[in-house]
Amino acid sequence: MFDTTKPINQKQIIQIVPFISHDGDFGYLALAEAISSETGIVSRLIDYQSLKNMDDPSVLSSLITPDCLGVLLHYNFRHYDVPDWLLRVLQNLTKTRDFKLIILVHEFKATYTRKGITLPAFRFLLISYQILRLADSIVTTTSRIKNTVSRLTGKTEVICLPSFSTVGEPQCILPLKERPPYLIVFGSKHTRPLVYTKFSKNLLKACRALGIERIYDVGYPCDLSTTEGQFKGIEIIPMGFQPRQVVSELMLTSRGGFLDYSRFPRDLGKSSIFAAYAAHGLVPVLTEYNPSEADGVENNKHYLVADENLSSLGLSQLQQIADNAHRWYQDHNSIKVAKFYGSYFNPEVKPDFGN
Repeated sequence: MFDTTKPINQKQIIQIVPFISHDGDFGYLALAEAISSETGIVSRLIDYQSLKNMDDPSVLSSLITPDCLGVLLHYNFRHYDVPDWLLRVLQNLTKTRDFKLIILVHEFKATYTRKGITLPAFRFLLISYQILRLADSIVTTTSRIKNTVSRLTGKTEVICLPSFSTVGEPQCILPLKERPPYLIVFGSKHTRPLVYTKFSKNLLKACRALGIERIYDVGYPCDLSTTEGQFKGIEIIPMGFQPRQVVSELMLTSRGGFLDYSRFPRDLGKSSIFAAYAAHGLVPVLTEYNPSEADGVENNKHYLVADENLSSLGLSQLQQIADNAHRWYQDHNSIKVAKFYGSYFNPEVKPDFGN
């Protein structure tokens, strides 16, 4: 549960999430905190496994109390996960209770590859279609996912809302010239190690172009031995997991943020790490071009690619990139996202999304 000390009759919603941990990939706690802070609506977090084990429909129905404004379901399934149990859960709930259901689709992988041929996962598509059709509203984090979901469900009103920073949104941001020559490497345990192996040359180019003297490696510990001898004159400091406040301070005192998002082409809008770089006024530097123009994110305008062209940019041009990314971010910061969801569950909350 997110808040076990809520006052009686406190308005609340249920957020159904894949898992609950201190460093969840999608910042469920950060979203719950933002909604509570901006709208006064408290979230109860219930993970998939807990819900999957509730076979008694009466137990499921008891979740929707008179004080419950609705359910926000974080949909994060791929072709190899067929959530037929979730369909049964939601069908039971909708039969016994009247509530609003918003589904936030984080990822949607409905195909698989066999012998080099990409095939549709028909059972997954069928179950997903049935689940998504139950929603009063569907939200996605990128235009690519939005288009996929729209085609599947036939719903044209699917809303695209890029991810926001889960490590804070500082109000006071120093220009690059007043920051020390440091770089942040932030990412998951799957993608960040590739920065030091597959993309080590790209990282080195970024460091030289930005005049970097120190790299902060933040997140799940990874092997940095491959960097020995390559980054002469550049100190690499492994930070491991850190509280959000510490990560935010590191970003505020750095010039650039490095990210490998090559696994997710056209999906840069769903990266909370890219969002964090933008929110903190960093120069986002990617290992490869990511075609996310549909979400308003353009190469050489909102981020840079770590290639030969990077060295030709001066500090004023780098500052322009950081400023552009920061402005892009303001359209979907945590306040606007929180009010957006709050307005769906409580008509007294007025959204300011897009203003």
